[in-house]
Amino acid sequence: MKKVIILLSIFISIQLSAQTKKVIDTKIFVNGMCDMCEDRIENALDVKGIKVADWDLESKMCRIVYRADLISEEKIHQILADAGHDTKKEKAKKEVYENLHHCCHYKREE
Repeated sequence: MKKVIILLSIFISIQLSAQTKKVIDTKIFVNGMCDMCEDRIENALDVKGIKVADWDLESKMCRIVYRADLISEEKIHQILADAGHDTKKEKAKKEVYENLHHCCHYKREE
């Protein structure tokens, strides 16, 4: 009987743990202009909790697969802004944007 209870406890613990590890696959618009931007964007998103970050130059969309228990979408937008790239939810600080290489200066929305 003890073995059954222990095994049941372990099973429930594993199930609860799996439920908190929600993986989200989303796309976020990220402003950028060139291959250097692509490298910067994808490297900035090389952080704990993000499994995939793939930015497309033509569409300006970044596919991001992340674990919601380790990082939030808001934090992802902030990371991108801190790297100098505007998203729909977060703008890069002017001085960070201006320090990007000249070919990386995209048209900013007001």
